[in-house]
Amino acid sequence: MNRKAFRIAAVAVSAGAAALGLGSTAYAAGVSGPAIYVDHVLYRTVATPTDLSGTGAPAQSWDTIYNFFGAQPSVATAAPGDPGFNGGRWQVHKVSTPQGYAAALAAGDLDADGVLDSATEVQAAMASGTLVDDGIVKYFVCTLNKVPGQP
Repeated sequence: MNRKAFRIAAVAVSAGAAALGLGSTAYAAGVSGPAIYVDHVLYRTVATPTDLSGTGAPAQSWDTIYNFFGAQPSVATAAPGDPGFNGGRWQVHKVSTPQGYAAALAAGDLDADGVLDSATEVQAAMASGTLVDDGIVKYFVCTLNKVPGQP
């Protein structure tokens, strides 16, 4: 790949990841910093400039990412190796905290580690009403890769 094409691709991938709020760190060649929790483990991603909305794919062909839009890293429902993992095809759900992030954390942080870092914790906060699923905002493809040093 020539240098100009590489730069254009890197900018497109970085812009796509930033638009999704998949992490707040700088992106090198499309690879994010720590961006998504799955079952208490932190992952980084390589976002792609894909838009899979309107494909008509059935609901079971997607895994879910809950995006907190800056309050904390996103939380996904599955990771590579999990039964039923859909290969990195995601529907991103925007979540909001009508009573504030601290209230959602108090209701959902089941292991008291200071962050909602599993789908179970997200669902506990939702059940309490302190976290609200505002619906799907994006369908796309990206990989998940464990942050080095994670279990």
